[in-house]
Amino acid sequence: MTTDEIFLLEDGRAHELPVRTMRQGILGGNLEDALQLLLERFPQVIPGRQIDPGAEDPPRFVLLRREAPLGAWSLDHLLVDQAGVLTLLECKLAQNAESRRDVIGQIIEYAANAKTAWGEGRLRDLANSYWLSRGRALNDVLKEAFELEDLEGFWSTVESNLEQGNSRLIVAGDEIRPEVRRMLEYLNEEMQHVEVLGLELRCYGSAEDRVVLVPTIIGQTQARVDRRKAGSERRIWSVSRLRESFPEWEDQSRAKVCARLLDWAEKTGSFYQSTAQNASFGIRSPTGRRLLYVYEREGLYIYTDSSIFSQGLEDLRLFIGQLKDANLLMRELDVMEGNKQWAKLSVADEPAVDQLTQVLESWIA
Repeated sequence: MTTDEIFLLEDGRAHELPVRTMRQGILGGNLEDALQLLLERFPQVIPGRQIDPGAEDPPRFVLLRREAPLGAWSLDHLLVDQAGVLTLLECKLAQNAESRRDVIGQIIEYAANAKTAWGEGRLRDLANSYWLSRGRALNDVLKEAFELEDLEGFWSTVESNLEQGNSRLIVAGDEIRPEVRRMLEYLNEEMQHVEVLGLELRCYGSAEDRVVLVPTIIGQTQARVDRRKAGSERRIWSVSRLRESFPEWEDQSRAKVCARLLDWAEKTGSFYQSTAQNASFGIRSPTGRRLLYVYEREGLYIYTDSSIFSQGLEDLRLFIGQLKDANLLMRELDVMEGNKQWAKLSVADEPAVDQLTQVLESWIA
């Protein structure tokens, strides 16, 4: 198939994709390569409104990485939506035997290993290196696509979703077979945190004519849609809302620790408001970025990024040393320029909160 124009048809509307010199299939040397290249260049072909019908702001996607490394494997496409939910996408053709059962097991295996492979800041580094290789800054791409103002808050939401296993899995191809559809529907009925979908990309047209590409989401169920509506609301976590939430936390010892830290943050003017599904807040550094991250479900974390500090790596090492001396952080943690990672703090009681605030006081002035 050779043509100069291709149109995306979704919800009865046609949108031209700025593609020229189309070759076999859609793009590239063969159909599977064509689908992969199309999804890399135009992630908007994933129909967010079909994924979340009726949503005021249905999922929109930015590609974070092609061939994202996952241990001994690599994922075809790693994307994120404006809510900070990762989407893991694999392309398989209907004629490929793996398009039946194997690809379902494969992508679930990817999801099971995602936290280990991409946690503690590695995901952001992988995405940064990918976009730099394309001559663009990841921050600019995200701001442009999602109209973000708080990039650090967005990435903390991404990390939180990764930590909790909240993700979306998509198998994309020219045709989703009936037996694969049944497996997708079954998984969506049974799985709590992970959504598993098919993306069927049908092409209509001839070699001499325009091509119409019709994307269809497969495997969505009404039960899944209802469950998402009930549990996916992202909230603005103000001081008052956080205080109201503490009695409802499952871990009441953590709630007491975080309530005491919240009081200190409000008193010192270092409170950093977050927007997320679950309760969270931050402690602001002098540079305006979050020095400390507090999560209802995970606890307290720092992000070892030297750009958070006025004097860069020198300040970061001093800060880490003070936390270690107070027995709030494992002594094995080492920090080097460019080696960014998430580090969990050991703050389990009120005396530990007092030690932590003593350390923080010298850094928020």
